[in-house]
Amino acid sequence: MKNLFLSVLICVSLPSFASDGLICAIESATYYKRVLEIQNLEVDKYKHCTISCIVGIECGVKPTAMIGVAKELYDLFGGGTPELEDLLANLRGLRLSQRGDIQNFEECSSHCQVYYSK
Repeated sequence: MKNLFLSVLICVSLPSFASDGLICAIESATYYKRVLEIQNLEVDKYKHCTISCIVGIECGVKPTAMIGVAKELYDLFGGGTPELEDLLANLRGLRLSQRGDIQNFEECSSHCQVYYSK
């Protein structure tokens, strides 16, 4: 996760982008990634959707989208396995985060589960 954080900082080195929202998104995504790891879930797209949803609610769509793209770029350059489907699951989560009836982690989780079984 340290490398992801550094990748994001490099990608957004302009002061106008280094906002509280970006730091919020990195910290929030790190926290919820651990929450989902504790649950020992195997469906990667469900994780992408759920994390993007709750981080989008807590920190805003733009910084959440930026860290999602940064994660896939990190994967592309050797940090993991880049997948277009990961970005699409992130996008679905971001769309869910904009719905007024979804306001917390549990609601993000249950809505993402509809699309990606746990």
